[in-house]
Amino acid sequence: MNMNRHAKVRVLSCLVSLLSANYLLAGCYVDVSPAAPAEVSTRLTELLMDPNPELRSAAAESLGKIGERSASHGLLVALKDQDSRVRAAAAVSLGRLGDGASGIALVGRLLDSSEAVRAASALALTEIETTVVAHAETLRMLRHQDASVRMATTRALAGQDSVRFTGELVAALQDADAQVRQGVVAVLGETGDGRAIPHLVHLLKNDSHAGVRSEAAYRLGKLGNASIMRELSEAAQADADPMTRVWARWAVEQITSSRGSDSGIRPVQSVVFGFQGQSR
Repeated sequence: MNMNRHAKVRVLSCLVSLLSANYLLAGCYVDVSPAAPAEVSTRLTELLMDPNPELRSAAAESLGKIGERSASHGLLVALKDQDSRVRAAAAVSLGRLGDGASGIALVGRLLDSSEAVRAASALALTEIETTVVAHAETLRMLRHQDASVRMATTRALAGQDSVRFTGELVAALQDADAQVRQGVVAVLGETGDGRAIPHLVHLLKNDSHAGVRSEAAYRLGKLGNASIMRELSEAAQADADPMTRVWARWAVEQITSSRGSDSGIRPVQSVVFGFQGQSR
């Protein structure tokens, strides 16, 4: 039995002993009441201090599945664990609990040295009740010197229901990293704010990276209106990148039909959710 399986078996044993409605005593089954989620959560929280990192990780994962918000404190401590697997599991579980009080701590993990932890923290930030302070701190991360941190930040912002058009997002369109710029374009598109349109048009016409231009075309198809048909039509005909031409044509069709018809084309995911675009 490998270490990971052994750890999961120990956690499972803990859950079974607490949740089972029947215990075998002296050869007979005796009905007992299953433990309350709070009791299970307490036992699993104790396992977050176990010397075995595999067990700590499995316990952190299980706490998110149980969904008891009282586990937040223990998971916040686990978010600082020396093992990246434990930190990632804790971040995912904090997202499942949805407690906005964990927002600042999760934003801090966007700086984590582990890509898995950064990704888990970004996802969690899309699932919790976002506070004004946490949102402001997330925007501040767009100025971090590490491009991987800025990329994780765009993922966090793009999935938030409350994301708004801000000057920080507009400034981030000048990022030296093309994937970050593409991520910011996706975030601006998610705001649904018409003030983003001229900035997206500028990128469609001038950005050197095809992924950014194709993202801008797609977002303009969602946000745009008849005033930008000329720019979209030009991109659909003359852009050097075939994917940008495809999404510019799609955007023209969307706007022309007032978003009511089905062209048969399906938009791809943005870079924020996995689409990398066509670089050159």
